[in-house]
Amino acid sequence: MVNAASGRVYQVWRFRELLRGLVVRNLKVKYQRSLLGFVWTLVNPLLTVTILVVVFSHVVRIRVPDYWAFLLSGYFVWNFTLQTLTTGTWIFAEHSRLTRSVAFPSEILVFSAAGSRLLEFVAEISLVLLVLVLVHHHGVPASYAMLPVLILIQLVIAIGLSLPIATLSVFYHDVYHALPIALTSLFYLSPVFYPASMVPASARMVYFLNPVAGLLTLYQDVLYGGQWPSPTLFGATAAQAAIVYAIGYAVFHRYASVFAEVV
Repeated sequence: MVNAASGRVYQVWRFRELLRGLVVRNLKVKYQRSLLGFVWTLVNPLLTVTILVVVFSHVVRIRVPDYWAFLLSGYFVWNFTLQTLTTGTWIFAEHSRLTRSVAFPSEILVFSAAGSRLLEFVAEISLVLLVLVLVHHHGVPASYAMLPVLILIQLVIAIGLSLPIATLSVFYHDVYHALPIALTSLFYLSPVFYPASMVPASARMVYFLNPVAGLLTLYQDVLYGGQWPSPTLFGATAAQAAIVYAIGYAVFHRYASVFAEVV
């Protein structure tokens, strides 16, 4: 088992130039023939955030101080997860000619999609940090040092969930129809627009079985609260990320050898 895993890692490393090229290609294709180009990465989620702030500050009225800052601290993390998982439904169909003509580790396609989205996320979160530092905290909280670790956990969770989604999409087109429903449910079952503290204490243990809920709460503690996150929650979320990735990769690896024949 260990030898097989290390062998796959070596194979992916051998094709690192292909991985880098696919990341760049994904971004170029996404923004080709676009006047604003990369700016759309920020415009779309910012418009959504603005609507959510208005609705939940003045209509539903969630009582959270500086609600705009709270929403900014987690929404882009959710958007990263949403976009990465959605990409998994068509990643192999889009690259079917490549998978038939070139022998390479199939997971590179999933990694490249996540890598492209990660570059966009870094641009988004950099602006979020700037706004929070200048307007919300009026300084740089020490907890911001946790950000690279949180991004790593976020990436592992997103890839771990994308791998089985990409696998199922190869064999069952039902995934295209089912995933939006699943993601909408996940949106409401995760603390994107409300704090996890609003969840009844009796239900929180079950609630935090959702790794995205733990991830978002960690981001909100660090970015919005400007405080070090709970070691228990941090450890649990990191462990969940590892488990999600291990299961997702196992499912993916089980069927990867036949992808080129099916797509």
